[in-house]
Amino acid sequence: MELSLLHVSDTQQSQDLLTCLGCYPVGVDIMAAKALFLVIRVNGLLTQAANILKQEMLSKGGEVAIPAGALHMEAGRVDCLVMGTLEQYARLVDILIQQPFELSDLARRLRLFAGLAATRPDRSWFSRGAGAAVGGLVDCDLRPPGVDDHVVNAVALAWNLLEQRSDFLVVVGSNVSMVKDVAQQLVGTAACPVAAWVPNSPSISLAPAMPVVIQQGYGLLSTDGPVLAMCADEGSADFIGQLVLAGVPAKRLFLTANLRYGPSDNVSAHPIPAGLFRLDAVLVRQQAIAMLPVSTRASVLTRLVDRGVSVFITNAPRHVRELLDALSRDPWNSSPIRT
Repeated sequence: MELSLLHVSDTQQSQDLLTCLGCYPVGVDIMAAKALFLVIRVNGLLTQAANILKQEMLSKGGEVAIPAGALHMEAGRVDCLVMGTLEQYARLVDILIQQPFELSDLARRLRLFAGLAATRPDRSWFSRGAGAAVGGLVDCDLRPPGVDDHVVNAVALAWNLLEQRSDFLVVVGSNVSMVKDVAQQLVGTAACPVAAWVPNSPSISLAPAMPVVIQQGYGLLSTDGPVLAMCADEGSADFIGQLVLAGVPAKRLFLTANLRYGPSDNVSAHPIPAGLFRLDAVLVRQQAIAMLPVSTRASVLTRLVDRGVSVFITNAPRHVRELLDALSRDPWNSSPIRT
């Protein structure tokens, strides 16, 4: 007899495990949602809603942790932790959608969160190789002295990033016309996925199958390629919900955040938005980690990988890839992406 502890992170992994056991397809469909356990934090619930939520989830076999004061209706709004399988969440949502005290709105959000948390996007859009995909960030705002043709300079920077083992490219800058010009040249010559991004501007679509970077507050262009949704702490749930309602399937939606890290931070600090329930891609600018010791950089990347990051966008792809390769060779690291 031999035991092994499994960490099931998404429905596809759950289905694969059950299929490998030789279960009937019907049984796989029934049991897959029961093998996936999710913990979701809900902030700002009315106390009435918190008590109803707890009783309903308990009746489904799950659990909800609420503050002691909420049981005696001594608080206005409270935070809580909802714990259960994906199947229990599905049954919970069916009941909450009919309830008062803002619970119908909570039901819609739980359906969105649970559904996306149980799904990992298809990384093959960016790279067919094993491990994480690493993209090169082509900064069009870099203006070296003595250079007259800045478009040619940006294209040359892109080729340097490809030589540093970039799987794809993200062209970024403040000038929309220049970013589009550089990106279009690379679409035809780089033989890899290319995205164009002007921060705080509408999204740019280069070709139907190319990645699109989109930010909160800007509409989504029609695209068949992956969507890199740049998320922040504030309003990310509504932003993600809008993308899903606009028809972006979970397999193409990469929730993306900027790494915020510096020498004054410690490894236990939050290097990325803490409110994101899922994290698929992260933007790692070299200056964010350049002053950190190598061991600390590795710890930061480990935390990101453990949160589910499988796509990195950086202006130092070789450096990030070498750290990721080192992590994958470390036998003490147990994250699925590294084993």
